[in-house]
Amino acid sequence: MGREDLPSMQARLLHLHARTRQKLARLKQEAERGGAYRVARRFHAVLLNDDGYTSGQIAALLGTPRSRISAWLASYEQNGGEGLQEGAHTGRPPALGSFDRGILADILDSGPVAYGFLSGVWTSPMVSRIIEEEFGMGFHTSHVCRLLHELGFSVQRPQRLLACADPIEQARWRQHVYPGIKASCRPGAALLFEDEASFRQDSTLHQTWARKGCQPRVPVTGERKSVKVFGCVEVYSARFLFHYEPVFNAETYLRFLERVARAYYPRPVHYIHDRASYHRDSQVQDWFREQRRWWHAHCLPKCSPEDNAAEPLWKHTRQHGTHNRYFAHVRELWDTLTRLFRSIQHAPNQIRGYLSPFQ
Repeated sequence: MGREDLPSMQARLLHLHARTRQKLARLKQEAERGGAYRVARRFHAVLLNDDGYTSGQIAALLGTPRSRISAWLASYEQNGGEGLQEGAHTGRPPALGSFDRGILADILDSGPVAYGFLSGVWTSPMVSRIIEEEFGMGFHTSHVCRLLHELGFSVQRPQRLLACADPIEQARWRQHVYPGIKASCRPGAALLFEDEASFRQDSTLHQTWARKGCQPRVPVTGERKSVKVFGCVEVYSARFLFHYEPVFNAETYLRFLERVARAYYPRPVHYIHDRASYHRDSQVQDWFREQRRWWHAHCLPKCSPEDNAAEPLWKHTRQHGTHNRYFAHVRELWDTLTRLFRSIQHAPNQIRGYLSPFQ
């Protein structure tokens, strides 16, 4: 878009001296390097106007309300470059109208990165800055918190979403494949989910009750030793089998499969596991083919731990056995895990709640 694209109506345009333009371009670059993207955008708007772009055209280019562009240009005409810098406002903040509240909520839903911030975490000062930029109002951070609650926002921990997952494949599994597997389980057949987990000697930390001002402390060894375990759970009976190995590979996985086979033969088995590389090893596939008359293996969609009924058991194990624990020796960790796993085997009702979504 150039000057020839401007509408026939007269638009008020800035006419900058060459040195002034160079100074503004330099200030824009400095603002960008310093992370002040809102200030850089204001300088950009002034430079575009000097090129002949109208407020409406600049608004379309920068994705900013036209009223904001006009305000920036007017501020520059009155106060020069200082009028484009960040300012501070005090006193009781004016109320945002319902329309402006909707715009603010949409910005927050899009996330900080989409708006131009480097951080992915919304903070009250950041939201206050947006309110000033977009609506020309100064809000103290305490007022921002109150406003966010009024808009229906709360502080939350994000849920991890594996980027390698295929939503179409996951939907097909949930709507067609897995229901078909369950329907094919004739009376007496076992429906099993398998998974692996590694538990470090330096345990995971979790929130707990403690006296105010007395933050709990958990000693750590600094060693990277861990206990690795294969496990499988039967969906309808909650029967749980586990097996320790020093590493996860095709050889150790085959040893675990043999243990499971001895526990279930000759019952028909529908066995579901993920797409770990050793699950697809040629020796493992040969084993499945040899057992195909009574053993039916199925692969989960890639990167879909939420579709594995065995996955919640590891969370249960950490919550009831290893969170906030100090293990001086890896053997202590091994003993703790074994006691917990055996308690699940003797009282499977404690894990039935995790399995109900898969039944």
